[in-house]
Amino acid sequence: MGQFRRGGRGGGRQVQQAAPKPFEFVSLPARVNPKKPTGHDRYYEKHVTGQIQGTIEALSPIHIGSGIIDLGRDVELIKTAVRASGNIVIPGSSLKGVIRSVVEAISESCICKVSNRIRRAVPRNFLECRRKDNLCVACRMFGAMGFQGNIAIQDAPQTYGKFETKFVPELYEPGRYQSRMQDIPGRKFYMHGKEASGETPVEACEVGSTFRFVVQVDNLTPAEWGLLFTALGHHPEHPFKLKIGGAKPVCFGSIYFQLEQIQVEEQTRDRYLDWDVRPESAKTGEQLEEWKRECTAQATNSLIKQDLLTELAQILQYPNDRHCPSGLY
Repeated sequence: MGQFRRGGRGGGRQVQQAAPKPFEFVSLPARVNPKKPTGHDRYYEKHVTGQIQGTIEALSPIHIGSGIIDLGRDVELIKTAVRASGNIVIPGSSLKGVIRSVVEAISESCICKVSNRIRRAVPRNFLECRRKDNLCVACRMFGAMGFQGNIAIQDAPQTYGKFETKFVPELYEPGRYQSRMQDIPGRKFYMHGKEASGETPVEACEVGSTFRFVVQVDNLTPAEWGLLFTALGHHPEHPFKLKIGGAKPVCFGSIYFQLEQIQVEEQTRDRYLDWDVRPESAKTGEQLEEWKRECTAQATNSLIKQDLLTELAQILQYPNDRHCPSGLY
């Protein structure tokens, strides 16, 4: 723990103990491994197209801020949640960012979509992919500058639960990395735990709220499907729960992806060349679990770095009885 001194000159200064950090870092892989992406101009024989449908459950309050401050509530100022057509949603862009961050962390991928000041601390060989014909696996799946990815995620509307005013501690900007001599130690992930309370009002969905999500997957290999399943927290040996939205340091935003159905179009190339229309196959129950196991096994053997997955699963283990900090950390 660090110490913070407050007060004027001379006596009377108080030493405030900083709480343990609410996050840890996943180490960077030894290298980034770029390859030619699949693209969208043709379907490949052994690639699979389909759609994942399921439910997101809130394991702790969820706040994804709209950037709007509401003045007409029972408190003077409240940070409101994102809405679409008047209903609270988890934006597809937020879901995509959370899932992509896990894919990047457990594979030989670049460090993508960071602020300019963070970019200065990124090791040169991990900078964002810029050549659209030579991309790391995360950029191939989710997109890069000049390249549309093979995964699209819709906004997830709330299907059950209420929203309420929650009070969280004041949150501060993360610390700065001063120079390239102080490279980032890895990819940061916030841990789960018992939520902290404070004095800043935010609009949040209550624990137990559910959201309907749809992920469209286009022209990916079974191993890439397995990498996606793992990033959703469904690796058979290293399961974990993800975090999303604001106030993650104080243990908001813990979520669970329940996969309910997968529509699969196997041999999509042959289907387009065939006069007769072939129906899609829907995988549920044991079929879905078997498909996940097969794809995840291929991903484990070819795309997933086992040591990095182990680190991430330890950070994101759930449940976790740690107390999130309500003050400085």
